[in-house]
Amino acid sequence: MRSMSTRLGLAFAGLAFLALGAAVAVSIVTDSGPQAVADGDAAPEPVAGVTNIMNAVNHEEHGFYGMIKAFCDNPTDKAGWKLARHRAQMIAESGNTLMGKSPPRGADDAAGLKKWKQHCADFRDAGKGLSKALAFRKPDRAKKALAAVTAQCEACHNDHRSN
Repeated sequence: MRSMSTRLGLAFAGLAFLALGAAVAVSIVTDSGPQAVADGDAAPEPVAGVTNIMNAVNHEEHGFYGMIKAFCDNPTDKAGWKLARHRAQMIAESGNTLMGKSPPRGADDAAGLKKWKQHCADFRDAGKGLSKALAFRKPDRAKKALAAVTAQCEACHNDHRSN
């Protein structure tokens, strides 16, 4: 039978070993685990350009903007309002997506790129405002928010749209 001091020593050694193992595991996960996997992955390959995004989002008839506008002209039901809000949130999210793109013109220097990113942020914010307006389920309020989205589009087009 082992003595009390031997058992106590083995218990401390076991705890130290577990603590060391946990420290190594944490170090691997935080220093090279997920990061190593992320570093080894290729960057996502761009699929859509600025024009593709603009047409899908802002097309007057078939884009999210056009669908929301048509709905506000003839709101039908609770589910329609909810879907319109989802579409408005995608309009807002497209502003974030556009920030990672290069515009057709007007961003050849740091000032132009800064202006582009500000237009994208303003567009995102207009989309968020549209989503909030749709939450009230009042067509007139939503139409005013749609006009704000249009104004942001026009401001950006003045600086960055290719002719």
